[in-house]
Parts: sequence; structure tokens; C-alpha cells
Amino acid sequence: MDLRKRMFEENRYKKRSDKRNLVATWSDRELLDGELEEAFTVIFRTRGCGWAHRMGCTMCGYHTDTNPDISNEDISKQLEEALSRYNGETIVKLYTSGSFLDPKEIPKDLAQKIISSFDCSKTVIESRPEYVNQEVLKDLKVDEKSLEIAIGLESADDFVLKNCINKGFTFKDYMSARKIVLDAGCGLRTYLLLKPPFLTEKEAMDDLIKSIERISHKRNLISINPVNVQNNSFLEHLFRLDMYRPPWLWSLLEILKEIKSTNNIVISRAGLGGKRGAHNCGGCDKEIVDLLDDFNRTRDIEKLSRGIPECDCKKIWRSDNWIEPALHFRGSPEILSNRYAGYV
Repeated sequence: MDLRKRMFEENRYKKRSDKRNLVATWSDRELLDGELEEAFTVIFRTRGCGWAHRMGCTMCGYHTDTNPDISNEDISKQLEEALSRYNGETIVKLYTSGSFLDPKEIPKDLAQKIISSFDCSKTVIESRPEYVNQEVLKDLKVDEKSLEIAIGLESADDFVLKNCINKGFTFKDYMSARKIVLDAGCGLRTYLLLKPPFLTEKEAMDDLIKSIERISHKRNLISINPVNVQNNSFLEHLFRLDMYRPPWLWSLLEILKEIKSTNNIVISRAGLGGKRGAHNCGGCDKEIVDLLDDFNRTRDIEKLSRGIPECDCKKIWRSDNWIEPALHFRGSPEILSNRYAGYV
């Protein structure tokens, strides 16, 4: 059994809590129809992602926030807890560390109850493609509010999906789900990952740019998620062995300059500027993260470009783009297996 599979078999719930309450809630602001609106995020504690129960993605540690013994009554109590913290925000994001549309996590009747309980203009839920179907979306969609489905595609390259991320579905699966979402009149939010394991910095940048080009659509909000090394993930194992470095902030800025349009782009804030997230040398990080935060509020790429600071670490980043790191590969799974037997 390879290391990745053994880790998920032995440690899937090693660090998880037996708690039955919400994982977290918070409020922030997000663009909606060109205006900044208040947003409320809820993370329900459920049994977790069905794919994580079988294997899981290389970079994901969200299973540590789940409880396989959670009950529907527990989730209903979590809803009451969330509503007590809700202050009428315009946008409500309902997450589960898995798939909101998976009936094993949240039964359809309970999902309908959760969505209809919030008096908001827009609801965002997350799901893997296999749980997306027109009948479910029709039942969940409330006429007076918009429903947006977020899908973690990560990459539009099937080689990367299979061998770097172990995503468990293909680009074709994503495109099928995307059609169902858009045909149902729902909004679509797609997560793309910056720098999965086993890619050089330059390869990761190219993969993200190509992925954006392949899925660009006026009704598709694209969230760029720079890798944040999560606890109890396969990627954390590589990170602790000094066999993985999170992406540079310079890479993120370069990607924003390269893509044709940034009107439908948002940058995930998770881990930015930290050792486990996208970072530079430490000296220029805060200034760049502040610029990215402002970009999320305005989508103004020209303003972002004017504010980029100068720093000597950019020379190191340019070198890193082309130097082969410890786990670089692009040939075939066999090459990867032969060169790094015992690690992947």
C-alpha cells in the first residue's frame, strides 16, 4: 500500500474531535453585482466528504473537522446555533467540509430547511460534481434568492487531477455538472488550486492560467485558491520533509497580470502570507496581501499593478520558476513512481 493511501486508512479521523457543534462562523464582505455586500459563512460539522472516506485529495485536511457519528438532530441544532449568530447578511455561504448536496452528509429535506432559514439574497453551497443533479437543484432553489454552487475543480488538466491531487473525478465530470448548474439557473463558483504537489512553480502557474482559460464563462466566478498546507493531509507530510514549498505571492501576481480578464476572479485569503500558505520572503508579504484583499473588493487589476512593491526576493522567485524541485515530474505516473518510491 502506498504512503498516501496508508495515511488516509490509518489517520483519517486521528485528530478529529467528537464535537457535534458548528465548526465555525464568520462575517466578511464580498462583491455582489458590483457592490460590496456583507457575507456570513457557516461551516457545519457533518460526517464529511464521501471521497475522503474512500481516499481523499492530497492537499485536503478538512476531514479533521468532521465527525462520522454526527446525526441529523445534531445538524439541526447547529442550524439553530448558526441562526443565533446571523445578522441578516446579504450573502450566506453554507459549507460542510464536504458536499452540501451529498444526502449522506445532509439529507435533502434538511438541506432545504437550512437554505430557507436564512433571509438573504444569495446562498452559496459547495459540492463535488457527482452529487449535482437538476432535480436536487430545482428543489433547493428558492425563487426570490439566487443559489450558487461552488465546485472544487482545482485543475482542468486530468493528469494533474489524477496524479497530483487525487481528485477522484475528471474534467469531463466537472463540465457535466457545470452544465446542470447553469441550465438550472444557478450561479457557479469554481475553485482552482495554485501549486498542487509535484509541480514546479512555473508548471503550477501555467496550469492555473490554462485552467482559467478553459472554464471562463460570464456566469462562472473563479476562486483562485493558493495552496494552504492543512493539518493531517498528505501534503503536510511532504511539507514536513521539506519536499514542498507553498506558492510564492509573486506567482499569484503574475497570474493576475497574464489572464485576459479578472472581472470574475477572486483570491482565497486562506493562509496568505503565512509559512504554510502563499508567501514571499516575509518582508514584502503584508503589503502584497493587502493589495490582494483590495483586489477582491474592487477587481481593479490596474490599481493592483500600480501598488506592487519592489523586493529582492523577486530574483529568487524568478530562479525558482525554472529550477526542478525535489518532487518535480511531468512525464508519466511511472516516472513519478520509480523516482519517488515510498513517498507517493
